[in-house]
Amino acid sequence: MKLFIIHHHLNPGGVTRIIQSQIQSLKGKYPDIDITVLTGNAGDQSFFDEQNVELDLNPDLDYLLGKNISGNDILQLKTKLSKYLLEKIPYDAVIHVHNLNLGKNPVLTLALSEMAGKGYMLFNHCHDFAEDRPQNMNFMNRIIGEVFNKDPQKVMYPALPNYLFGTINAFDRERVINKGINRENVFHLPNPVYFETSQAISKSGARASVCNTLGIDPKLPLITYPVRVIRRKNIGELILFSTIFEGRANWLVTQPPQNPEELVPYKAWKALCDDEKISVNFEVGNRVNFEELLLASDVCITTSTREGFGMVFLEPWLLGVPVVGRNIDYVTTDLIASGVEFPLLWDEVNVELDGAVKDFGKMDADQQQEFIRKIANDRSEKKKIRDMNPRLQQIFEPFPDGLIQKNKRVIKNQYSLEQYATQLHDIYQKLAG
Repeated sequence: MKLFIIHHHLNPGGVTRIIQSQIQSLKGKYPDIDITVLTGNAGDQSFFDEQNVELDLNPDLDYLLGKNISGNDILQLKTKLSKYLLEKIPYDAVIHVHNLNLGKNPVLTLALSEMAGKGYMLFNHCHDFAEDRPQNMNFMNRIIGEVFNKDPQKVMYPALPNYLFGTINAFDRERVINKGINRENVFHLPNPVYFETSQAISKSGARASVCNTLGIDPKLPLITYPVRVIRRKNIGELILFSTIFEGRANWLVTQPPQNPEELVPYKAWKALCDDEKISVNFEVGNRVNFEELLLASDVCITTSTREGFGMVFLEPWLLGVPVVGRNIDYVTTDLIASGVEFPLLWDEVNVELDGAVKDFGKMDADQQQEFIRKIANDRSEKKKIRDMNPRLQQIFEPFPDGLIQKNKRVIKNQYSLEQYATQLHDIYQKLAG
């Protein structure tokens, strides 16, 4: 089988990691599969060399959103991109494209949709949706609707037997089906969850190393938010916890944003912590090994308000670290159905604002920052928030080892690389008839 994997870029991040997992799982179980990756740009290419995977870079595949290009440029790009794809991809190959409907490059969306209309076999792996991002959807409508005079919905969701969809949660599967796609052509494809390296260091050794490198108090619990700080990750809630539980824990956050637009609010959060002497350790993932950091942690926490698959809810358990945090029901419903237990998730964090009780996570960043500044040095206000949210105290209580080991077994069984390879191969076989 010839397989062509397509994505806008291979920058470090979630989708790139899934593409690598896809290749690793398939090569491990089906070593004869012939894989080529087409992408707009790539940094470290060593993984693809090691896996004997051809990598072809074409900047026309990368994001268009944010670039200043005219309608005539778009028409020329479409001609050039279609020519490239038709020359590169044989008619009998399977095309596995990631985030085609994200709205970052509508010309690619149109070009591949047209190829599917000619009979090419296409699997659209949806991690995110333009419909959730107004700027992206507007761009999709403008390029496909106004420049090419086509119906964006029919381009994004063509009802063809040789065009299949995959989603990373059951909620998104129903979303695609509701676009008019046959149920049997939309697959729920959970991400695999695993770590590359076996642990050569004990938990106590990892903890000593991490605390020493970061210069933090090893006597306090390590509560880690393994996240790249963007707006939907709701970092303000973690900062609120550090404020109301002052001196109770080391609060660690792993990565800064990459998107320049996200840097401004991120710097504002860091400045708030500096101004009010709030103890949150940022960017620790740049100073210590990620796996070692998770292993050293007492708890991993998530305060995110929106996720796709929700890797943060699963990954830490593999290292024996419990996960607590804000519930995202359309994500956790799938995970709980698979057998994973979450004893400490919350739907809201209540605070009193202007005489009314509000969920802190639903406040905008400016409101959150203003609120934190107001209570930062007010013991009675901090106590009031703790009293309004008594379950949060359980963050500091130990989890039963039996539960941790049970979740670890479930995740290893349900979300393995081998199982992922089988699911992918079955989808490709359905396309190939």
